[in-house]
Amino acid sequence: MGSKGAAMRPAIFRVRMNDGVAARTDGKDIWIDDRLNAVQEKCAVLHETIHIELGHSTVQPEAVEMMVRYETAKRLLPDLSEGCGAGKTIAAVARDLEVTRQVLMDRAATLTDAEAVNAGCLSCLKCPAIAARFASQAFATAA
Repeated sequence: MGSKGAAMRPAIFRVRMNDGVAARTDGKDIWIDDRLNAVQEKCAVLHETIHIELGHSTVQPEAVEMMVRYETAKRLLPDLSEGCGAGKTIAAVARDLEVTRQVLMDRAATLTDAEAVNAGCLSCLKCPAIAARFASQAFATAA
């Protein structure tokens, strides 16, 4: 029914994953743990969809997995101009943005300096990714 060359949406199966994995794909379909909440499910389905887009059908090396995590975060949070909000916890910000804490931290790790300034992220050390950025900058300056 779709146009020629249009990507087909993967079938999504909700199953009990007993190995601690939230979701997985075989390169065509997606299986997600039936205990995920709506936000976790949204993040996991996009993550697995990106694996499918990249032609992955098996477990990937850690470097590839990180790249997929970062791409997931960029797609879910393309603009952080609202910032984290002074005094908010990572959990509160993630809840407000309707993503998981991991997705929020992955996005913080991928912010350019300009994006971080625009989001107000450089004024707070609550996020481990931003704290690590400060630490690496301090180390580079001291060296």
